[in-house]
Amino acid sequence: MKLLRTSAARLFILLLLSSITPVYSENIRGRTTKTLQIDGSTVEFKPEEQVIITYLDEISAFQEGVEIQIEISSSLREFRNSFALMIYKDVSPVSKENRDEYNGTRIHMELIPAREKTFVRIPFSEAHAITGDALTSVLSIPIDVEQFPLLVTVLPIMKGIPDRAFSEKLIINVASIWKNEGSLTVNITNLSENTEEIIEVTVDKTVIELNKAMKLPAGIHKVRVDSTHAPTIEQSIAVEAGEEIMLNLALDYSPPELTIHIPQGAIIRLDDKLIETDDTVEVIKTVSGEHSVSYTLGELEVIRHFTTQPGSRINISLFVDVEIIERSNSGEIGEDGE
Repeated sequence: MKLLRTSAARLFILLLLSSITPVYSENIRGRTTKTLQIDGSTVEFKPEEQVIITYLDEISAFQEGVEIQIEISSSLREFRNSFALMIYKDVSPVSKENRDEYNGTRIHMELIPAREKTFVRIPFSEAHAITGDALTSVLSIPIDVEQFPLLVTVLPIMKGIPDRAFSEKLIINVASIWKNEGSLTVNITNLSENTEEIIEVTVDKTVIELNKAMKLPAGIHKVRVDSTHAPTIEQSIAVEAGEEIMLNLALDYSPPELTIHIPQGAIIRLDDKLIETDDTVEVIKTVSGEHSVSYTLGELEVIRHFTTQPGSRINISLFVDVEIIERSNSGEIGEDGE
């Protein structure tokens, strides 16, 4: 009967702890305090010690919340119904170590579980996609950056706990929870002063504005920059969850470059001007726009027209095709046998 009464009392305490969250400030007492940053290194602490969780930056638009992970030693799990994990917000005084007394508003309380780890997820807004499971609790009320720092502690809720239990260590870590999206901002670092130039930037075939962040789902995306005065740039980029990428690109406004291959004995003209050289390859820098090139080799003359723009690299060669036809008594037979 005594065992049943004890179990019933513990069950009552569990229900009481899980259902009551005060909205007023409490006095929090404990031993040596340690400080932990979000996405920082892990911290060890013991029952009745306090851990302050600080947040130095503004909350990113892509951050849904944080996850507090606590690792519990096997020896401490023997007293799982004798200790409670407690989390407080609006803690003061702010970030002062080696204190044994703070004020704060409790936002979570649960008995130390029998498993090795427990997780508590804290959303930063009412509209979130954070979920929990058998190992993970999710706070029903979100917090914002103004309500940091948080305080985490493990306190006894029963009497008669052996002293050795208070020497057992817990390990705590806090990680950001990100939305499955990020942003990309495309910047052209060397825009020309030509008022006639038109630049179009697309991401996955969707036109975006220069120097303006675009939200994208996490994954691989294709960036394309088209200019009326420079070659097209194409680049693939990976966006991680919560990542904000600034992509700086430079357009190639260098003069167009022609590499002209000259067969022996050929006469070459570029824009009706004779290219006088004894080399078999001539590299010429020219201006953007319409051009013509002509090859004269014996009685053969070939003329071609083409367009260049800044940064163009064009290779020009004379290609002479040789056609072979077999003749028969019944007529000509081409390469296809017809």
